[in-house]
Amino acid sequence: MKRIAFLGIIMVLGMFSICKAQSDSYENWLVEGNAAYDEGNYEQALTLYGQIEEAGVESEALYYNMGNTFYKMKSYPKAILYYEKALKLDPGNEDIRTNLEIANMAIVDKINVLPQSFIKRWWNGLKQSFSADGWAWVSVAMFGLLLICLFVFLMSRRTGWRKAGFFVGLVAVVCLAFSLVFAIGQYRDLKYQDEAIIMTPTVTAKSSPSVNSVDLFVLHEGTKVRILDSAKDWNKIRIADGSLGWLQASDMVAF
Repeated sequence: MKRIAFLGIIMVLGMFSICKAQSDSYENWLVEGNAAYDEGNYEQALTLYGQIEEAGVESEALYYNMGNTFYKMKSYPKAILYYEKALKLDPGNEDIRTNLEIANMAIVDKINVLPQSFIKRWWNGLKQSFSADGWAWVSVAMFGLLLICLFVFLMSRRTGWRKAGFFVGLVAVVCLAFSLVFAIGQYRDLKYQDEAIIMTPTVTAKSSPSVNSVDLFVLHEGTKVRILDSAKDWNKIRIADGSLGWLQASDMVAF
């Protein structure tokens, strides 16, 4: 029994050592990539950042740096792609949002966004205040506050404390419900790749998933689309002004 426990400890320590070594490698690549970027060696920086990405690491800092590097190389569609990926991980980051707006100014398509109601704008703005992890921590905090209020309400003999526990607990319940909804929504946005950036210089949206179908409108590289459906090698997309069409999946990169 002791031998099994000893082997288990050795395995855990071994796994920890491997993970730490990998983490150190990623950190070194990131530092070296940043140094190459600062020196204007963008190809080298991109190679180092790419090694981290290929290892399966997801990081808003990594994606942001890759977006900056692609922008310096005038590869605007890829810059937009990585800014969008960074923004998904950190939706409240103003630096990422600002650089994304600057990159969007460099592409051909300037699509008018459908106007949103005040309620929808407020809802989306509140949702994007935190990442999925951030809203999860808010949920944990609200649940803890709810437990404290419940304890005060049940155990206190003073009417004032009981009332305070009740009303604060009620607010905590509402905040908990909102934070859970936002956390789930942000997690869904991360899990499902239902948005994409056009990578082909010029594409024509079709009325159906066929090259022989009717032409609807033309899009250019760097344009962001939402994927609504898929059929074989085609994606049904919607652009910011609400227009719908079909494009070949090979013309875009989903994120």
